Amino acid sequence: MNSRAKLAWRCRRGTKELDFLLQGFLKLDYDKLTVAEQRAFEKLLEAQDPVIMDWLWGNVPLPPGELGTVIGKIRKRYHD
Repeated sequence: MNSRAKLAWRCRRGTKELDFLLQGFLKLDYDKLTVAEQRAFEKLLEAQDPVIMDWLWGNVPLPPGELGTVIGKIRKRYHD
């Protein structure tokens, strides 16, 4: 698993919006995730910014499994 500092660095994207959402979720919710969900969050950080934004903004269906679950949790925290 990645160190917290490495994850925080990977949460720094190219836009303020994604930085805010991903860094905030890491700080507030990452430790509450299951190990599988933590791995899914790390996988999310491998995606390109436009893909992440489409998922978070609800422009495309959520992917299946833990990745979709984690994206749903990020959306719930900031969009509900």
